Amino acid sequence: MKILVIDDSKEITQMLSKFFNSKGFDITATNDPMEGLTKIRNEKFDAILLDVSMPVVTGFGVIDLLAGDGTLKDQNIFIFSASNIPEVQLKNLLRKDGVRGFLKKPMELNELLMTITK
Repeated sequence: MKILVIDDSKEITQMLSKFFNSKGFDITATNDPMEGLTKIRNEKFDAILLDVSMPVVTGFGVIDLLAGDGTLKDQNIFIFSASNIPEVQLKNLLRKDGVRGFLKKPMELNELLMTITK
């Protein structure tokens, strides 16, 4: 399974990289949402873990850009955040083709693994 992690926190991308590598997954991680966007457009990932709260371009911005160029529907994006997202905004986000789920930080790594592999 090929996974992309986009999160502005180096600690989180390092932790998730170590975890998924230990499970035998092909993991790519970036702390730059624009670099992540380029990777999504140029490569195929089985799952994308996307942080919502990032400076400059948020996870919402990444999703909007993918929707705008028609590539969102082909993705398997799981958003995650430590921030409280208003329920209406979360429901609207989860209705978009390509957005598969939401996980609240902090999260159990085994729960994350089960969520993205089912």
